[in-house]
Amino acid sequence: MNTLSLRRCWILLAVLVGLGGGCTPIESVRSTVKDRVGGMPPRVRTVNGGLPRVYEAARQAMERLGYHFTGGGPAQGRLEGFSRIEGDDNFRSSRQRGISIRLASLEGDRVELQVKMTELIEEDSSRSAMPATETPVRDPAAYEMFFNEVERRLAP
Repeated sequence: MNTLSLRRCWILLAVLVGLGGGCTPIESVRSTVKDRVGGMPPRVRTVNGGLPRVYEAARQAMERLGYHFTGGGPAQGRLEGFSRIEGDDNFRSSRQRGISIRLASLEGDRVELQVKMTELIEEDSSRSAMPATETPVRDPAAYEMFFNEVERRLAP
């Protein structure tokens, strides 16, 4: 093997390592794109109680977890809310959580709760023209905390 061929092999190897070295797995990319375009499916839980009672328990649970009611009603079968805006120490970036709850009456005095949580993050707008980003909350513990609070409020 001559020196020119050996040099080409090293260059090709360096290019391949450079292209693949810092890449995220394709499944992770697909998941992120799917979440941003189509959204994550809601987390679902079925509870006992009539629609007015479950609606009130969900509203109280939402407020207990730091969300402020912004819209919806029992007749509409939905609740919407946002948390307080949290900024960094320099007031350059902020984050806020949102919650969207859908309620559907089922047979036997049961209600299905469909919950979606999002996080809105705005980076330093003085350094970048990037708009705020909204991403779904994936942490199952956040949803469990909400569902547990609803069920606690519905308990006799």
